[in-house]
Amino acid sequence: MILAAAFTAPVHASNLSVSINGQQVRTNFNLYLHENITSLPVETANLDATSNSNLNSAFSNALHATYPTAAPSSLTLQVTSTKNDLNITGKMSVSGVSNRTGDIVTANMTWLPFNVASDLTAGNLSYNLVGSSYFKSIVAYYGNESKFVGRPNATIAGVSFFVNASAVNPEQAENYVGNFTTLNFAAINPSLDQWNRTYTLNNDTTTWRYPSTTTLDFDMKIQVKNVTTHYVAAYQYSAAISVPGVGRSQETAIFLDVGNGETEWVMAAVVVIAIISAVGAQFLLRSRKKKATKFQRR
Repeated sequence: MILAAAFTAPVHASNLSVSINGQQVRTNFNLYLHENITSLPVETANLDATSNSNLNSAFSNALHATYPTAAPSSLTLQVTSTKNDLNITGKMSVSGVSNRTGDIVTANMTWLPFNVASDLTAGNLSYNLVGSSYFKSIVAYYGNESKFVGRPNATIAGVSFFVNASAVNPEQAENYVGNFTTLNFAAINPSLDQWNRTYTLNNDTTTWRYPSTTTLDFDMKIQVKNVTTHYVAAYQYSAAISVPGVGRSQETAIFLDVGNGETEWVMAAVVVIAIISAVGAQFLLRSRKKKATKFQRR
């Protein structure tokens, strides 16, 4: 009789949200990783890029790689880890990605699929390069052990690796988990034509939504004697962009009308003045014609 010790990941919504107001572009993210491949160091840390040069340079390099003038500011992170869970929440402003011409602000979203490639730490925890720091060596160990399955005195009776529910070989499994990075948003397609755009009348807001994207779906099944245990890691996120009013987009650009209404009032005043002038001229013309008629009769 075989006992299957399944490990089910709880549902947590990870997301990256961007708000654009005028030329200000702000980003918030809430990211969640669940795994039981290893025991993560338990840490809680509040990080500020103004006093953490490694954090600031890591995000600066990542944004610059996607859009040359993009730069982070007011970047803060809160990192919390337990044995099997890692949560990263953060916020930052992004400058150098918007410009204004008249009453129209254009925000280029090419920077959004940025990838922070640096190793970032909070205490004893490596919270960005989680794959290479924690997963890769363990998967490599079991990949090597799989070569001895079936031999006399072998401790492990079976080893299987799955990526997105499809079986893979040990080398593929090792590369897959080893390349996992939490602050990697390269899976997001910046072309807004691929996003779902909605306008909400209640709060006068236009929102573009990108569906949840899975960037880590790993299952390692280990059988020791008659007990089978699943070691899994799961990570996914969605994205959203919101602007006040009726925004429009084309490819990777968002267009926002930031006029305060003065132009419309001036145009209306010009039209009214033109009408009054026309009426006055017509009245004056008729008055002159009447006087001319009276003079001729005399």
